[in-house]
Amino acid sequence: MKRLNLLFACCFVTLIVTNCSTPPKQKEIDLLYEFKAFSLNKYSIPATIMLPDETSSIGASTQTQVDHEEGDYKWEVRQGPNFKFRIDDWGDDEQILEAEKEKIKSIHFYDINYLKNTSDLLVYERKLKVNGSKYAPKDVGKEHITYHIFFMKKIKGIVYTFKSSDEGVPRKIIELLQASFQSIREH
Repeated sequence: MKRLNLLFACCFVTLIVTNCSTPPKQKEIDLLYEFKAFSLNKYSIPATIMLPDETSSIGASTQTQVDHEEGDYKWEVRQGPNFKFRIDDWGDDEQILEAEKEKIKSIHFYDINYLKNTSDLLVYERKLKVNGSKYAPKDVGKEHITYHIFFMKKIKGIVYTFKSSDEGVPRKIIELLQASFQSIREH
């Protein structure tokens, strides 16, 4: 009898665990719950991107600002003081992500820790190397860590890159930027 009860208990737990896992499409919907669609069509990019809305608690305003000069190859997108990124048009240069990796590697005064490194996405932590003197003030040598993202997307045959500011941003903002960048859909 005890074995039968144990068997039923194991089956019940297995049934609950397998039925409670979230399907991949639902995870994407849950991740973008506090986001709203923003069309880039008006700015000569035939795509839509999901941007955090006012409920995302990152200090974002509901007004999205895009700075772009007609005929130029770059766009600055801002939504509040914390959420901002740059878009660049690279034409047909599909090697731009590799070039960015080489650029990152060539800067020797930072330690780089890649959090994501795929064929279209780089997410990394950048930590300032501290090589101070023993006579330096106590505030020299404090840990300085920033987070960065670089994403490449081909839209209607044109390669665009989407990246965080060169100064870097907090990790929470990087997670939101990554969700936004990976939500881009071509029209």
